[in-house]
Amino acid sequence: KQKELAEVEEKLANLQKRLHDSMAEKERLEADVKHCTLKLERAEKIIGGLGGEKERWTAKAEELSDLYKNSIGNVLISSAIVAYCGGFSPSFREMI
Repeated sequence: KQKELAEVEEKLANLQKRLHDSMAEKERLEADVKHCTLKLERAEKIIGGLGGEKERWTAKAEELSDLYKNSIGNVLISSAIVAYCGGFSPSFREMI
């Protein structure tokens, strides 16, 4: 009887240890799930914010493309104004 009792108590101790280990693993996994859920929510916020940025960047790229197309004409007009106005004042040109 004592031997059987000792075997049953040993099995009970093993089962309690397995239960304790399983509960600790469950708590760790629940914490991981909570952490991953939080990271996923943050990632969704970032992706949502970047969706609006794509539209803004596309519009800005089109605007810069138009400015690039007009830059040759703008440079031509600017150089004509500088040539017309001259780099020196009329009184300085008379001194030269």
